[in-house]
Amino acid sequence: MNNPPPFDQLPQAAKDLADHATQAAKDAAQRGIAATQAAAKDATQAAKDLYKTASVRAEDLYHTAAVRAEDTLVQSKQYVRENPIPVVLGAFTLGLTLGCLLGLSHHQPEPTLRDRFRW
Repeated sequence: MNNPPPFDQLPQAAKDLADHATQAAKDAAQRGIAATQAAAKDATQAAKDLYKTASVRAEDLYHTAAVRAEDTLVQSKQYVRENPIPVVLGAFTLGLTLGCLLGLSHHQPEPTLRDRFRW
């Protein structure tokens, strides 16, 4: 075991101990700052990678949807050119059906004479 310093050297020993503790705290703080900066850098890079992956995936989905929509439009135009009469009759039937349904949904029953003249 260490022998305690003589009484007259206690102030210097306390100062040395305080300096040592201060330096150890500074070193620990620097290591903490460095670790935090490294973690922030890693998190930023991970977020950038995730964004890039999501962006590429979204572009692929958009391109696929655009191609499918264009193909569907071309096929629809071709079908209408090849079958004009069934398309016109189908459109007429659909319009008539929707018109009747909308007309019936707003139709109020005609009040009876009793309802009209009830006091």
